[in-house]
Amino acid sequence: MIQTTMRIVTCALFICLSGIVYAQDQTTTPSTTDPSLPESDTAIATRNALKFADSLTRAGFYAEWDTYMNLCAPSAIKYYGGKDGFKEHVITIHYRNEPKTEEKPEKLQMLSMLNDIETWQCVIEKVRDSWDESRGKVKTWSYLVGESTDNGLTWKFIDASHNSLVNVIYIMPSVFSKLEIPEGKTIYVDEVAAQEAAQVAKPAPKKKPAVKK
Repeated sequence: MIQTTMRIVTCALFICLSGIVYAQDQTTTPSTTDPSLPESDTAIATRNALKFADSLTRAGFYAEWDTYMNLCAPSAIKYYGGKDGFKEHVITIHYRNEPKTEEKPEKLQMLSMLNDIETWQCVIEKVRDSWDESRGKVKTWSYLVGESTDNGLTWKFIDASHNSLVNVIYIMPSVFSKLEIPEGKTIYVDEVAAQEAAQVAKPAPKKKPAVKK
């Protein structure tokens, strides 16, 4: 009788413990049936634009001109009189300020993205870190204008730094009027740092004593 009672108690304890473990598993294990949120069209377009822009930037950096030209807007190639004229133009600019061996391809950042039905356009900022023998560290900002006509899947670009902003409308006639393209700029980092240090070190002007009346 005692053994039968012990067996019943043991079975009851086992069932209770199993229930507790199962409950813990249910609370600690995330549900795999909840569908994840779908990626937005803007997120997809942004990701693809940066991927294509990175390929363009690297092709320019490593002088892979066939790849570079395949990623450029057809209107830009037409503006310079065709493939030969456009290729000559970009090669001239490249070797005018050729990247040094220790440099890396420019860093990219998305600035703006607009769309009109299936056409998407964007502005991507390029930041180049380089070195000038006489002036030290140099930081250069320039901008790519990208366009996709297949809902952000594939992209073509023009490099706004190759021309004045006034000419962008002629090179890329389809550019959205609301697309803001900043002016490129160059900063000599070491010179700026030296100027700022000089300003801090400069003693404050002495105040003139008040004139007693």
